[in-house]
Amino acid sequence: MLHYKVYQNKSKGNKAYGKWFARATVNQTIDLEKLAEHMANHNTPYSKGAIYGVLTDMVNCIRELVLDGNAVKIPNLAIFSAGLTTKGAETRETFLPSRNILSAHLRARSTGDFTRAELTSAAQMQEADAYDRGTGKTVTPAEGGTDNNP
Repeated sequence: MLHYKVYQNKSKGNKAYGKWFARATVNQTIDLEKLAEHMANHNTPYSKGAIYGVLTDMVNCIRELVLDGNAVKIPNLAIFSAGLTTKGAETRETFLPSRNILSAHLRARSTGDFTRAELTSAAQMQEADAYDRGTGKTVTPAEGGTDNNP
């Protein structure tokens, strides 16, 4: 189940100012150990420890390969690669990496069966509980809970 919260765009000057949108929320973050435990519970002959070791090595290898400029494809999940956030230079000659490359980041592009269309058709949507700042308790949208701030 994918959960979302509805928020209003409050960026003045933006074409979408005042309009309402949905933003996906995260229920919890599953770390590598919990992922290994989850995988071990899916009728596999491998223990949580063995799976955890393989996943740890996989993460380290993906990191190393991406930092070497490679893209790493995990079929039906994502292609991991590095991306750059840059600032434009007036000319090629004035472009300096130290000044114009602001940061590097990890990109993950869906691949194979895990496409945007497949995710959209398979996902079930439900509005997430909202935190009521007035009472300090969590209320469901049906109880009047709203969260107008992103």
